[in-house]
Amino acid sequence: MEKQFAGLIPPNSKNVLEFIGEDLNVDEHSKIKEKFLLINPNCNYTISNKSDVKIKNADVVILSSSSFATLSKKNLISFINKSAKHLKDDGLMIFLLENMSYAENIAALLAGRKPPFNSNLTLEELQDAVNNSDLQIKKSVHTVRDIKVNPALEEFAKVPLNVTHFIICAVKKSAASKFENTLIQSYLGEVLVCAAVRVNDPNRFIATNPSVVLSSKKSGTGLSLSDDPQYSKKIFINQRVSVDSVEQGINFFNSIAGKNYLFIEEIDDNPIVWREKYEETQFINFIAVHGVQTSTKSLGEFFKQFNPNVRVFENQLTELPPQRKFKDEIARNEPTIIFFGALNRDHDFYEILPAINKIAAEYGNNILFKVIAKTELFNTIETQNKIALGRREVYNSQYVPFNVYMKELHTSHISLLPLRNNIFNRSKSDLKFIECAGNGSVVLASPTVYENTIKDGETGFIYRDVSDFYQKLKMLIDNQTKRIEVAQKAYDYVKHNRLLSQHYQERWDWYNELLKKLPELNSQTQKRIEILKEKGISYFGGFGEVNEKIDVFDN
Repeated sequence: MEKQFAGLIPPNSKNVLEFIGEDLNVDEHSKIKEKFLLINPNCNYTISNKSDVKIKNADVVILSSSSFATLSKKNLISFINKSAKHLKDDGLMIFLLENMSYAENIAALLAGRKPPFNSNLTLEELQDAVNNSDLQIKKSVHTVRDIKVNPALEEFAKVPLNVTHFIICAVKKSAASKFENTLIQSYLGEVLVCAAVRVNDPNRFIATNPSVVLSSKKSGTGLSLSDDPQYSKKIFINQRVSVDSVEQGINFFNSIAGKNYLFIEEIDDNPIVWREKYEETQFINFIAVHGVQTSTKSLGEFFKQFNPNVRVFENQLTELPPQRKFKDEIARNEPTIIFFGALNRDHDFYEILPAINKIAAEYGNNILFKVIAKTELFNTIETQNKIALGRREVYNSQYVPFNVYMKELHTSHISLLPLRNNIFNRSKSDLKFIECAGNGSVVLASPTVYENTIKDGETGFIYRDVSDFYQKLKMLIDNQTKRIEVAQKAYDYVKHNRLLSQHYQERWDWYNELLKKLPELNSQTQKRIEILKEKGISYFGGFGEVNEKIDVFDN
């Protein structure tokens, strides 16, 4: 639940102030703070049990139930107004109200036990107090615990018995007009791997703005567009859903633009891997939209052939993993763990396989391989000291849930990031390095993609050929001190440069920039469509003379 609370705080907040009850120990009530600092470790987050704390211009003020739930109506309104004076003009106030009608609370009272919640304030009473203060409510949500509740009992009680907390987000009335109701609607073509980092997580961060509402559907499940007049701004994000014909692409744009949406195409892989599909549809996915967002500079340059409104948003971590306790790991004297885990990268691994097997023979039980890859590749590693992490029935062992992937990374010492030099790989992002660095796993990577980010020998290691790979892997196994030094520098790089909290605002600003000139963008898009009809795709460009074999999905 604390994670959900933390997820409502704007991630780029510089100053957060949380009030708790006067009789509570500040050091013992930092669970929300602890979760939020994983999202934004550079935030100045203060917890106080005194209403006269000397902090002004806070981005967010949080009022926990313990600070207000026993106040009278008159005193509650006064306390809210006093607390709001700590907010900057367009700051956010978040109220966390315990539900005194929560099923376990009622059960404890009936059994004569001390209830988990001591609040005597209802949601309606809190809402009335906020509405009668200097604030305006912009969003209300609640947290639910998965417990079985008798429907008849809930109907009788007239309250949600499985709700633990009610959460209200409010802003100053003087600033309320700045918060325009906005709908961000996503249509997702790839939900297993890409959707989270490219669409869902950035949108979730944007939606900490209390006026933003999210809607998301997987492609093929049916699509409905909103006519709700409450939304003064609407954004439609099409993620990797390709159309079947030029006509379908044009109709798709007309239907979305006709509902006054900003239409954004999201794609983070080089479409050459689906060359026949995109050439057949004349790249209409990128022409008949208002803008294209992608993950790398090389992809950005490619898409500018078809659309001038292209923006590159690099991939980032949503949370900073806890820092590794390397001293404890050294004391355990365990084998050096070498990690390889990636979807559709088996072909990139085979070039270094002879060096891998040579290392495996030389180090024996002193090393352990953890691998997420096809079973066929896993079987080619010639050692018994190996663990396959994927399940055969999911992408032929190439996939594990993201939390499992991150957990395994956090226990590994060295991560292998091979990428062959081809047009598809050159368009990929450096996310694998960021994930490894955030988990304290030192990378040994190909120059393709990674030499643009990694400082060789400082934040990771780049190998130039198989011999170089072998020598550097051997050094990393042998030199624990160097490994830890590099891991720390890479971790600091992520902490200060590659967290989503530091970058999501750029995306939100771009959307708003485009929304301001939506009529102009509609005209520009219609003009591109007319040019395509008259002059064909040769006017715009395409893949050009690319003859290399792209075998990303081959077995």
